[in-house]
Amino acid sequence: MRALKIELEKYLNFRQKLNSNSESSSNPLDVIELDKDFHEPNLINDDWIKIRVRLGGICGTDLSFIGFKSSFVLSNFCSFPLVPGHEVVGVVEEIGGNVDNFSIGDRVILDENLGCKVRDLELCPSCKKGNYNLCENYDKGIIAPGAITGFCRDTGGGWGESVIAHKFQVFKIPDNLSYEEALIAEPLACAIHAVSKELPLNDENCVVVGCGTIGLCAIAALKALGRCNLIALAKYPFQQELAEKLGADEVFLIKKNHHLKKIGKELGSRIVNPPMELPYLVGGGADIVIDSVGNESSLTNSFRFVKSSGTVILLGYPSYINIDWTPLMAKEVNVKTSNIFSYTHIKGKKRRTLEIALELLASRAIDARDFITHKFSIENYKEALVTAFNKSKNNAIKVAFKFP
Repeated sequence: MRALKIELEKYLNFRQKLNSNSESSSNPLDVIELDKDFHEPNLINDDWIKIRVRLGGICGTDLSFIGFKSSFVLSNFCSFPLVPGHEVVGVVEEIGGNVDNFSIGDRVILDENLGCKVRDLELCPSCKKGNYNLCENYDKGIIAPGAITGFCRDTGGGWGESVIAHKFQVFKIPDNLSYEEALIAEPLACAIHAVSKELPLNDENCVVVGCGTIGLCAIAALKALGRCNLIALAKYPFQQELAEKLGADEVFLIKKNHHLKKIGKELGSRIVNPPMELPYLVGGGADIVIDSVGNESSLTNSFRFVKSSGTVILLGYPSYINIDWTPLMAKEVNVKTSNIFSYTHIKGKKRRTLEIALELLASRAIDARDFITHKFSIENYKEALVTAFNKSKNNAIKVAFKFP
């Protein structure tokens, strides 16, 4: 099959080169190789399903990994050679003997988590609670190490023509959803998992920092599931436009220090100007801030927007950053973190988060038709990745690989 692959030796060589020489510049495309005869993944046992990929999304996590910006802390839960891509929609191509709720030709989407149930293990304490996104056994069981599809050599990934998944991971796509809309259910599920940790229900002030795919999904989830006055901070005008369409009450563009002052005014804060520092917000502030980016700039903004004793939810995945934590301490801010998704408590019910996301999309409570802005064949992977890395130049929201 055709697939984009990453070999361990090549990846480590580039990482070591960068670590040893800070002035070294390596092109992320150098670690990716198109293999037109890559081995198709085989069913692990009768509980597994093979899926012919129709769309494979390019996620910020993927870009951080191939861009050498991700942490090595979780490297034990990864195996090579790998085919990236955990945002996957496609068609059931083969089913194991124990699979009775899917048929050949079904349109499906993956829950990418590779926890104990998938690995045919006795459930760890986290998996027993339904928190399989926090599994303690990502390096054990009947498949190679990997926390999620796309980082495990046995499963394949969405940047290839075929992928395999345990039946627990697979969901049918509602008939009224296109593949393009269904693909957004994965980042939407991540956003639902995050916002449900402190869902606003009393017209609270919320700020979403960042309007990439995951930030836009957070806006949509907050508006569909909660009740709040929602302010968003976007980097580019095309993001601002979609954020407004999804229901954000006000959207501000990042512009030097002006956005801090404007949003601070909206949140009823007093603005002070410390020497050699960005403006600081005193009093007022947001009850909840969702940081969808996870870099130095976004966290600096988030810790200023939040009110005293308010909550910052980290939805974007920070890695190595240098940041002033003083605002966090001075305001006694509550920080909550969010990792992928599993089950979510919504309206008193505990349900699979991806199921909730698909339901919101199918009911049109959330409209995802504008999210996918660019699709590329796997042969044009360099153009696809350049587009994904340079979203501002291309007005790109979600970029995906499309297979026939």
